[in-house]
Amino acid sequence: MSHLYNAARNLCRKVEFNVRKALIFKLMLGVFLTVEEIWLKSFFRRIFPSSNFMNFLKKSRILRNHIFSPPAFIVFFSVFMGLAAIPVTGLLHVNIITGFVCFFVFSMVIPDRILRGNRYLKVDREDIRSIGLTLFLIGFAFFAITITSVNGIPLMKPALRYLLNPRLTIPSFLMIPGTALLSSYIIDEMQKKRIERPAARFRVMILNIICIFLLALLGYRTPLVAVILITVIMGYYTELFEVWEVLGFLMVTLLVIMGIGYFRSVEEYSLSNLSALTFLQMRAAFTMGVLDRLSTLSGMTGVMHGKLTLSMVPGLGSGPRTLIGKLICWRTGVTITPTIFGQMIVEFGTAGVAAGMSLLGLILGLGYRIMQKTRDSFYVMLYSLIMAYCLISVETGILDQLVVIYILSAAIVYLYNIYLNL
Repeated sequence: MSHLYNAARNLCRKVEFNVRKALIFKLMLGVFLTVEEIWLKSFFRRIFPSSNFMNFLKKSRILRNHIFSPPAFIVFFSVFMGLAAIPVTGLLHVNIITGFVCFFVFSMVIPDRILRGNRYLKVDREDIRSIGLTLFLIGFAFFAITITSVNGIPLMKPALRYLLNPRLTIPSFLMIPGTALLSSYIIDEMQKKRIERPAARFRVMILNIICIFLLALLGYRTPLVAVILITVIMGYYTELFEVWEVLGFLMVTLLVIMGIGYFRSVEEYSLSNLSALTFLQMRAAFTMGVLDRLSTLSGMTGVMHGKLTLSMVPGLGSGPRTLIGKLICWRTGVTITPTIFGQMIVEFGTAGVAAGMSLLGLILGLGYRIMQKTRDSFYVMLYSLIMAYCLISVETGILDQLVVIYILSAAIVYLYNIYLNL
């Protein structure tokens, strides 16, 4: 494993070295630093609320420390069910309660009994920067190819989304972990007092705005929500952002979900008579209806027994969401989001829910405890990455190859830290 890491690190260092020598990079960096200096000295920055603004929010222990702790997943899923507001079968209630109990125990109880020592893997900050830059550039290259291949911008012409090639669009999402790693590097610079907090805030925000703008052009909501959530969680646990800013960002995330959903409903389905909130409720109700139907079809033991998971491997099937559509006899070729419980229920029923939620809870719980103990910006980034996608999976499920790779990578890092403390 170390040989693979060293090879990847050396390759990324070479990429960074060549990029830094490029004239266009030097020009862009010069412009960026000039704009940063202007912003830091500007009138608008001086009138921006200070760190004491709405200080009463910090008096709440939950708001100050636990907005994004593992139990937040249970809260988010409960809110999602409340938004759907449809009756479901008793078996689905059993599955959800089983999942909640297993998730809570393995995320909040078990990690404390595993993490005993204080030795943790330390990742070189230069590696974080070079790997982050390389991933971002790879993602941007595939983004450019994707836009060129469909001769248009999917956000402006939603019908173009159906012409996108997943083999091109999926690698373009590497801009997300690339942005997260670069943000982690900037935050580390702030923590080590190499740059001031206002400069760090400006750099992280601009970097993420660029990533959000590029991904928004593809017309997908999930990547945008992922970028915002990752940034917010990182800023929350490193004190880059204030509590009131975090709450504001969450509101922006909700508006992004509603806004893009509404825009697509008008452009693709001509549903201009619906409000953005109504469309969001309809989508939640539809997804919960799919989950309820999957629970009835799968029973206590499931029906696919690993086939859904294997369909995520490129070339081995038509994709997990398409299989879900076929299973509930929906239109041919349509992809259906089954929620995170849906995939577990379809595979192995109630036992699948218990095992899957226990494993997910353990990974998040270990990440949360290691992040709290180290306060290292790398571990904050890693937890933020997997927590963001787990929150998103409340609706979509964990059915994308890249997301599975992120979670498995985090699990490997956490297991190695456990090994160091044996």
